[in-house]
Amino acid sequence: MSNVAIVRCSAYEQAEVDEAVRQACLHGCMPSVEGKRVLLKPNILSDAKAERNITTHPMVVHAMIKVLKESGAKQILVGDSPGLQVPNFLPKLSGIHQVCMEEKVEWVDFTKHPKLHTIPYTSNKQLLLASVLEEVDMVFSLPKFKTHQLMYATGALKNLFGLVPNLSKSPCHVLFPTREQFANLIVGIAELVKPSFSLMDGIIGMEGPGPANGRPRHVGLLLASTDALALDYAQAQIMGYEPKQVPIIAEGLRRGIGSIPSSFPVLDAKDLVLPDFLRIEVQKRTRFVHSLIIPFIFSKFIRWKVKKDRKAPVFLVDPCIRCRKCIDICPAHALTMVDKHIIIDEKACIRCYCCHEVCPASAILVDETIPS
Repeated sequence: MSNVAIVRCSAYEQAEVDEAVRQACLHGCMPSVEGKRVLLKPNILSDAKAERNITTHPMVVHAMIKVLKESGAKQILVGDSPGLQVPNFLPKLSGIHQVCMEEKVEWVDFTKHPKLHTIPYTSNKQLLLASVLEEVDMVFSLPKFKTHQLMYATGALKNLFGLVPNLSKSPCHVLFPTREQFANLIVGIAELVKPSFSLMDGIIGMEGPGPANGRPRHVGLLLASTDALALDYAQAQIMGYEPKQVPIIAEGLRRGIGSIPSSFPVLDAKDLVLPDFLRIEVQKRTRFVHSLIIPFIFSKFIRWKVKKDRKAPVFLVDPCIRCRKCIDICPAHALTMVDKHIIIDEKACIRCYCCHEVCPASAILVDETIPS
C-alpha cells in the first residue's frame, strides 16, 4: 500500500514547519528509526541562499532531524554533493551547515572515498556512490518541489542522483543521452539505495525552467511517504502533469520499485492541482527500443535524434558573470569562452542542460517551458 501524506504548511516559520513535519511523518508512516543510523539526503543542487528556493529549506532539514532524535535514532548524518563541488564543501549559504552544527549532527562529504557500484537496469554500468551508504541503516530523501528542464520534475527519486559525487554525475548524460535511458539510471540507483522514507519540501517550490533558474512558487505543502515513487507521482499530479509521462515515474512503475499512490490520509493530490503551474513541455517519447537492447549499434543514431528533438541552450551575454561553471560541468566539452563570451558548439552539445542547472546568473535559456 503506497500511502502519501500531504499536509499544509504556509510559511517557513520554525514552529509551523516543526508541527507540519511531525504530522507528515506520522501520516506518511515513517518507519521506526530507533537505534538506527540514518542519512538525510537534502537537495543541494548548489549552495544557494535559502530564499532562492533551489535547496531543501534548512528549517525542513532541522525539523526532520528533531523528529529523528525524538524517535530514538542512534546517529543522524546529513550529506549531498552538488554538481560542481569545491574541496571540503560545506552548505553554509543554504543554512544547512548551521543546522548540522546546532543539532550536533555530522555533515558527510560524499567525495571522500566513494565506492564503485554496478547500477541495476543500466547494462552493468558502474558508478561511484558515496561510501556512507555502507555505514548507515536507512536513507531518507529530502527533495525540493521543483520542475526539471530535462526530466520535467525532480523529486524523491531524482534526489538520489546526488549520491554520485561531484563531477562523476555529468558524464552520465553522455552514457544515458535520452530521457528514458537517464530514467533507467535514476531508477537503478533507487533500486540499489532503497530509500526508507521521503519528505518533500513544497512550502515554496519552483516552476518554469528548474531546477535552478525557475521562479519561486508558493505551494504550501509537505509531502511524505515510504514509497519515493508514489510521492513523486503525487508531486507530478499537483504540478499538472500526467504522471506516467514523467520518465522517471514511468520507468519506476515499469520496474516495480514503487507504485501509484493508493491512499492520501490527509490531503488528496487530485484536489491540489495547480492549474496555472508553469511546467516543462513534455516531448514525444524517444522510441528506441532497439537502442536499449543493442546500445552500441544505435548510440550514434540516438545522439543524433536527441539533438534533433531538443534545442541547444542559448547563452546570454549581459547577465553572464563569467564564472565558467557551465564550461567546467559540460560533459561534452562543447563550451568555450571567447572574448568573455560563452560560445557553444551545437554539434558537440548533447542537450543535457547541466550548464543551465549550475548557472548562478540565469544567463542560459532552454526553450522547453510552457504555461499550463
